[in-house]
Amino acid sequence: MKHEIEDHSQFKMIHIIGNIDSSESTKILDNEISRLIRNGHHHFIFNLERTTFLDSGGISLFIHCLCDVQENKGSVFIIAEENQVRRVLEIVGINRLIKTYYSEKEFFEAHKLPKR
Repeated sequence: MKHEIEDHSQFKMIHIIGNIDSSESTKILDNEISRLIRNGHHHFIFNLERTTFLDSGGISLFIHCLCDVQENKGSVFIIAEENQVRRVLEIVGINRLIKTYYSEKEFFEAHKLPKR
């Protein structure tokens, strides 16, 4: 798994590329998100458009982030296309905890943000 982080207004958009699982790279990303939160960033978007696999390690990453940012009135959103990754999110019900969008365009329009 690789990841890229972009700034979009008050949001940090995290693009996750490849498999999100219980690997060391997921732990590294979790630590990086914790550092961002400690530094005052409390609004995150997980962009899963280039994610190929998701297991409980990924679900844990999203929930951990959500719990941490809620303490500071933050927010977490997910962008996931209609594919196997989105179906996993729906099966475990994460989309009932975290608002999930089908595309970046849909997210940017809903939040009235300019697309870069």
